[in-house]
Amino acid sequence: MEERLAFIRLYVKKLKENPDRVFRQQVKLVNSFLQSAKDFPLTKEEYLKIKGELKKQPKSSRSSPTS
Repeated sequence: MEERLAFIRLYVKKLKENPDRVFRQQVKLVNSFLQSAKDFPLTKEEYLKIKGELKKQPKSSRSSPTS
C-alpha cells in the first residue's frame, strides 16, 4: 500500500508540472489504468497470494471436525 501511495504522489507531482495539453493525455492514461484495475481477473487476495504477501494458514492451526 505504501508503494502505491508513493507512486500516486510522484505521479500527481508530475501531472502538476505538465501543461494542460499533456494533462489531458495523462487523464486518458489514468482512466485506462482504472479500467484495467476494474477488469483485473484476480481478487485482491489472489493477487497478494501470487506476490507472496498473503500467507496461507498453516494446516496445524485449523481445527478438524474429526479430531
